[in-house]
This record gives sequence, structure tokens and C-alpha cells, in this order.
Amino acid sequence: MKVADLKVGELYKIRSDRETHVIVRRGVLDVHLGGGVFKETAKIRPFSHLIYLGQGGEAPCNGGRWVSYRGTKLCVYPNVWQHVVLVEYE
Repeated sequence: MKVADLKVGELYKIRSDRETHVIVRRGVLDVHLGGGVFKETAKIRPFSHLIYLGQGGEAPCNGGRWVSYRGTKLCVYPNVWQHVVLVEYE
């Protein structure tokens, strides 16, 4: 997904069609392809959804974009957006 396509307040999910791991560390959400070194603690769980909160303010990572993930406000690295898709409502 392109950053330009993101909408504040929309619900997105982390893609599960490829092996992917998620790490939350020091207020930053990071998503990578592959199993990762923290396989037991970095798995994508059902309903690994995030809400895009927008850009701005002091951010601990480059890019300054914020999400709400599992009830926590986190900054995200720019590479995360290639691993998320919009949740389609039925």
C-alpha cells in the first residue's frame, strides 16, 4: 500500500499471505518479511489490525507516522506500509 493512499482513522491489517514478523520496541512498530529471530514473540496474531493516526509531532522513528496497534500508540517505520492492507467491511 502506498503512503499516499492511507486515510486517518481507517482500519488496516498486516498481510498474512507471506511469512511476516512484527516487533514492537521502544515505541516503534516494525514489520518484516520472514520468520525473524524472535519467532515466538513476533508472530502475526489473528486480528493484528492497526488504525492509522496520521503524521506529525515528535516521532521516535524516521517518517513520523503514527498508528494504534493492540491498544498502544506507536510510531512506524516507512517500510511498514508495504505490509498492510485496508480491512474491507462487508
